[in-house]
Amino acid sequence: MTQIVTFIAEKGGTSRSSVVFSSSWLLASQGKKVLIIDMDGQAANVSYYAGVTKTPDMHTIIDIFKGLDIKDTIVNIKENLDIIPANAELTNLGQTAKLSVLKKAVRSIPEYDFIFIDVNPTPGWTHFLSLSISDASIIVSLPDVACLKANEGILETIDEIQNTSNPNLALLGILFGKNENRTSMAQQVHDFAESMAQKAGTSVFNSSIRNSVVMGELVAAHKGISDYSPKSPVAGDFNDFISEFLSRIN
Repeated sequence: MTQIVTFIAEKGGTSRSSVVFSSSWLLASQGKKVLIIDMDGQAANVSYYAGVTKTPDMHTIIDIFKGLDIKDTIVNIKENLDIIPANAELTNLGQTAKLSVLKKAVRSIPEYDFIFIDVNPTPGWTHFLSLSISDASIIVSLPDVACLKANEGILETIDEIQNTSNPNLALLGILFGKNENRTSMAQQVHDFAESMAQKAGTSVFNSSIRNSVVMGELVAAHKGISDYSPKSPVAGDFNDFISEFLSRIN
């Protein structure tokens, strides 16, 4: 059965899109069929990471709200890995974009093991739509105080959706990107985030994605970390995260 997971942050620069892309790439390399849905109209980072360049005849996720079959929006990245690109129209997405349309469209493509949704960092209708069709969510956070404040807003949104449009939505945990375990401040933030997560019935992931120059290089390479730099420490971080992710989602 397809598992739909939204990766969410309410602050830019958390490595959210990088996490979505390299995690999808790694799972695809392990034989899982993965579809990325890019719901970030502000930056479309994950589409760019995948090497997808918008052309006049290319369809995006916005087109399904105009009646297009969702299968006609899918772009192949590599074996077992596809993407539905974003475009700038998503920034104006409002309640005229019906939840029922998105839900029906996504549920009509059951051949994937995982569908990963990458949303923009600004709270809005895209967050509501994405979380409302998801089986699970992951908060991608920086180990800093500003992100903790933003995470409080995300937890409130998830709680609201669990009590309204999607009672089966699970929160798998909080994942730290650009992590610096060596600092005392990072440890304090981690401890506070753990307390916050436990109140929401989850926990901080034991794995985290370290701050690394390699992550920036992936933007130009259009490859996941497991292919671009498989022996790097950050590639080990992703291996650890995927192992933990699979354990939690199962």
